[in-house]
Amino acid sequence: MFSDNIIQIEFRRISDSRPDKPQIVTELLVDYFSHETFEIMCTLNDVTHLNTLIWLILWQSDGTLQINLQNEDPSKTESYRKPTFYSNVNRWAAAGCFDNLTRNSRNSTLGVSRPVSSFTCTDARMYKCTVYYITSGMVDKLRYTQKRLKVRVTPSIITKQIFDASGDVETIISELTNTTTIIHVGQKLRLQCTANIGSFNSSVKIVWMKSSLDNSIQLVPFTSGNQIVGEPKAFGSCEFEKTDSLLYDVSVEDALRTSGNRFHFQCYVHIMSINWKTPEQHRPNFSFVVQLTGILVFIGDFCALVILGSVGIFLKRKFSNQRFSKADEKSEQTSPRPDETNTTFPLSRVIETSTEIDCPIYENYM
Repeated sequence: MFSDNIIQIEFRRISDSRPDKPQIVTELLVDYFSHETFEIMCTLNDVTHLNTLIWLILWQSDGTLQINLQNEDPSKTESYRKPTFYSNVNRWAAAGCFDNLTRNSRNSTLGVSRPVSSFTCTDARMYKCTVYYITSGMVDKLRYTQKRLKVRVTPSIITKQIFDASGDVETIISELTNTTTIIHVGQKLRLQCTANIGSFNSSVKIVWMKSSLDNSIQLVPFTSGNQIVGEPKAFGSCEFEKTDSLLYDVSVEDALRTSGNRFHFQCYVHIMSINWKTPEQHRPNFSFVVQLTGILVFIGDFCALVILGSVGIFLKRKFSNQRFSKADEKSEQTSPRPDETNTTFPLSRVIETSTEIDCPIYENYM
């Protein structure tokens, strides 16, 4: 067989929003979150001397895919002027049509299609188109062309785990993406993200984000000297995985966030070479409720939290700006009066009280 310009192979990426405007590409960049379709098409090109189209065949030179369209034998109804698979194949759908509008059917096409998200890196194969036709001089011709499909896969799933790293031996706290983890001030955490990074083993990094103190909606980049960056590791035949960790000490500031500004981290994958980032709806969030440990010190019309490192007895005391209501004897001994400012404790963040609030009191004991 000889190759010439009468037939060509096109790789097409088709968006759901613009199905009439396929994008001709030289390789397939697989996005597992995509809703687009990918086509491999045999199209007739230089057909000025084509008189009668006999058949078209698209096939993989190193695979099982083979599809045919023929205009030679009407008794073979399954393939007569319509695409038909030679063998059973999964996931592929037939594409193309027989041109009934021109006498020589020179605008006929033949191809296959699949959702972009269904491809893997093992689909990088050689595809061939073969055409059999009769020329205007009534000479039979058999021609073919071939093209290798290059496939690169972008990252897919990210899993997260939370470890308590306060002691000599780490213990796992949580590994569920949509749960809120209870932690306490002074606790050391190791946050771990494990990401499938597709077929990219370089120019890949896991980015960490933290909820802003000023705006709960805003996430800001977070870096520290306590990050553990892992190396890509191969799994399967052509995909990689990467695991990064972040060590973090839970602070009083984390506990004193308002209910509208929760404390959480986020991680996602960034491939710098193609500027690809994990879509926001698929980024794992590390959500926390931070528990306080300590006592409250009253200073005039203010109350302040003092961390002492041991769990106390929770008592409740109600007061206003004008005066304190009566409380039990133990509570009187624990909290100074407004005019008796206690300066023996380092003050943490001071919270101004309004008309009347409930303020927890912790009595410390060793």
